[in-house]
Amino acid sequence: MKIRLSLMTFAALAVMGAVHPAAAEVQKFMNPCDSGLCAFFRASTTVPDGWAEDAEATRELRVQMLLPKGQDFEDAPAKIYTLVRYNAGGKLQVADIVKDTYADWRRRAKTAKPEKLADIVRADGKPVFVSHRFEAPRLKEQGFERTSITTDTDKDGNTFFVIVVLSANSRDAFVKAEGAYNSMLKSY
Repeated sequence: MKIRLSLMTFAALAVMGAVHPAAAEVQKFMNPCDSGLCAFFRASTTVPDGWAEDAEATRELRVQMLLPKGQDFEDAPAKIYTLVRYNAGGKLQVADIVKDTYADWRRRAKTAKPEKLADIVRADGKPVFVSHRFEAPRLKEQGFERTSITTDTDKDGNTFFVIVVLSANSRDAFVKAEGAYNSMLKSY
């Protein structure tokens, strides 16, 4: 399967690639990889109605990959994926990840229009999701994205980033998927 994600994904993986204990709302799995075993962290998100997890893409990319039901990964006009990465010693802030995200978007499209959106409040006083939107209509793939980032801790106080991305090939597909995306954020 030919699988592509934005460079932001891989930048986030590089910055936060350490393996440590899983969070209370995050499950940790050890999967075979080139270096033996690699950790895969999974947030306790709720799959929205009309969407399904693509098990092959999830396994291959080590992110929870959701597609509209009945869609194939390569042909899906929109995708939602969730990355969970350990934040060693809590040294990084959400703003650091946002900065990397903006840099990635600008590398992908010089005329990109990144925009800060309103924060999304979470229940029980948990840290907000910081959200941004990116539009680059000239890109054939992933020209419309929304990234929402929050932090979470495990029972031992270890800090994790939870990054939820909606990526679409067209504005229409983006708008159509946004309700499902928002329902995921609100339920987390």
